[in-house]
Amino acid sequence: MAKFDLIITNGKVVSASDISTCCIGVKDGKIRTLVDSFDPEEMEGARVIDAQGAYVMPGGIDAHVHLCQDLKTGPHGLGGECSDNFETGSKSAAAGGTTTIITFATQTRAEEDRSLLHVVKAYNARAEATGSYVDYGFHIIIVRNDADVLEEEMSVLMKDWGISSCKLFLTYETQRLTDSQLLDVMFAAKKNSMTTMIHAENGDMIQWLTVKQLCNNAHECSEKLESKGMVAPYYHALSRPPLVEGEATNRAIALAQLIQNPILFVHVGSALGAANVRRAQTMGLPVYAETCPQYFHLTWEDLKRFHSPTCFENSKMICSPPPPPDTSDQEELFVGLENGTFTIYSSDHCPFRYDHPNGKPSGVLEDAASMEGEHHCTGKELQSLLERKQGAFRLIPNGIPGVETRLPLLYTGALSTGRITPQKFVELTSTNPAKLYGLYPKKGAIMPGSDADFVIWHPEEAFQSFKLTNDMLHHNVDYTPYEGMEFSNWPRYTILRGQVIWEDGKIQGKVGDGEYLKRGPSQLVRGVSKATKDPRCVAGWLYE
Repeated sequence: MAKFDLIITNGKVVSASDISTCCIGVKDGKIRTLVDSFDPEEMEGARVIDAQGAYVMPGGIDAHVHLCQDLKTGPHGLGGECSDNFETGSKSAAAGGTTTIITFATQTRAEEDRSLLHVVKAYNARAEATGSYVDYGFHIIIVRNDADVLEEEMSVLMKDWGISSCKLFLTYETQRLTDSQLLDVMFAAKKNSMTTMIHAENGDMIQWLTVKQLCNNAHECSEKLESKGMVAPYYHALSRPPLVEGEATNRAIALAQLIQNPILFVHVGSALGAANVRRAQTMGLPVYAETCPQYFHLTWEDLKRFHSPTCFENSKMICSPPPPPDTSDQEELFVGLENGTFTIYSSDHCPFRYDHPNGKPSGVLEDAASMEGEHHCTGKELQSLLERKQGAFRLIPNGIPGVETRLPLLYTGALSTGRITPQKFVELTSTNPAKLYGLYPKKGAIMPGSDADFVIWHPEEAFQSFKLTNDMLHHNVDYTPYEGMEFSNWPRYTILRGQVIWEDGKIQGKVGDGEYLKRGPSQLVRGVSKATKDPRCVAGWLYE
């Protein structure tokens, strides 16, 4: 009987703290040993991968992935429908070096979604309907504050499902909570050792900037973006200046501090938002932040990328928060990667097709002005319509694809340029997500006993850089925001629990290889005792 199933040799093995040149032995899906070398008899019967001096890292953990979600909130019931299910989305993840994804079971305000357990069971059925190429877990999005549900079901989510994180919104009419409602859910999360994720944009500011308002005499009070005719995709960014994120991060920090609740700000995209997070961390508060590739590689100018500023094709670039106005914010964000302001680096993969009525085109199909004298259409007729109409940015589903490009973008833009170290790369993309969301050391580590999840890169001196095209990717999306971008490396192998699922440009795994992961409490949550007991800021008596 073979001592090992898989052996990796000649690799620069990277953890969140160290780099070492060693060999790895894998048996039964687990890392068994790290040694200088193996004897020939130890290698007998094992598959041997020669890393050829390239980086060997823990498999990527993408903690912000949207799959199988319906966001059909438009006036005519179209709106967004995620184009990736668990099969296509996880296949794309594997091709990009990611071995674990955490996706979102989404509550709505419909009465049938009042029960969080019902929401999770229904979402789990979607995952099981196709299966996954990689391991996966769930967050829960909560948009209601029903006291009995929070009291009775949050503990069940934690105990039976291993769902140790919930996401709350400060924007979107169908999802945002008032401050009082936010406190209700945060308080329940705190009592059940759940980490609260916050989408921090001030919804009232966005609406005020966007939608025209009428005075009592039925005349418009003030000229907003829509009344000025500024409705094309580019103006999405103007409706969400960085101050929108700045206000919301400040407010959420205050709410969380009041009840001592640990929070994670998702997709922080501005230097202002990052500065607020950094200030809270300096105070000793358990405040964490996530950022994403789009905030380092796109700007407002990308919303003018195509032949006209009003070209609807620019809807492909719309995400929330939008990327920063220019590259000056990006420099500040790079500092945040290195100094620890950002705890994790995720994709916020939120895929919508450009050739489907429930994708980006719903921004035209849902817009009365654009559809006057027209009819809903598909196929070539739909594309012809999009070439003639500018739509309305507030009706365009917010989100871009990125689960496959996440790690290569960070490698190209930060690791190969020396902006971050290999250790920081691993910390941001694997180890910290595992710790933050209760998966460490099963995931996110290269140590005996951990799952044998790896991403092995190409040796840098042997890899020829290339320009990306969408047909190279494996998602079910008909575009990538990073079309034409030059990449300096790409995963050569992706290995899930000792099984090679991606090798030299080809998928080797199969759907169903991935397993559902029950998670525990965050292993990062901590706070300075003085900061958590100051009665001027903390209502500590709530827990007495």
